[in-house]
Amino acid sequence: MRAITEKLHITKVHVENVEEIIPKLGGDVQIVSAECWEAVAFAALLALRSFERKTNHARTLGGELLIRLAGTLQIKDTIAQNGIKRGENYLVVFGTRERALEILQEFGLRELPLTECNREKVKTFFEKAALVEVL
Repeated sequence: MRAITEKLHITKVHVENVEEIIPKLGGDVQIVSAECWEAVAFAALLALRSFERKTNHARTLGGELLIRLAGTLQIKDTIAQNGIKRGENYLVVFGTRERALEILQEFGLRELPLTECNREKVKTFFEKAALVEVL
């Protein structure tokens, strides 16, 4: 598990029971599919910042994370592109490490090691996430 800030934690998880988990996701917890944890972390930081500045497009941090990660305001497209899928995903908890550990246990998720992405690939994801600022 990686602490991005004191109140933002990300870890890679293996998800089997997508249908059971979706109803449990809330404003402070999101599970997304993406190629790089760095892109997820950047999108999560942008989501937090948008709520602080009152420039958010979604009603929840989880929804704003999806918008930032996909680089589009169309929630249907964001879910199709980066929503939770069976297999490897990233758990994002807008809260303490303790809260993140509780979510892992409550959802029955198995943590996987975080691996670094290629710098050029990450740069492309950063540009896409930042694009939402001008939409």
